[in-house]
Amino acid sequence: MRKDNQTRTGSDVYALIRRAQMSGVDRQVAIDAMRIAEAFADAVLWVKEKVAVLGTYFLKPSVKH
Repeated sequence: MRKDNQTRTGSDVYALIRRAQMSGVDRQVAIDAMRIAEAFADAVLWVKEKVAVLGTYFLKPSVKH
């Protein structure tokens, strides 16, 4: 889902950066910042998914009397 969303909205953001009136250096800085933000978001989602998977290992069935 993340990759599908990225291709739909991410390319729009990159297109806006390419069309913006700025120097080549500023444009490269903006593109690098977008890549860092995407990598950070992917890392947060990866950690969230791993914690969710590990959470099932720590849950113990309750003993009902």
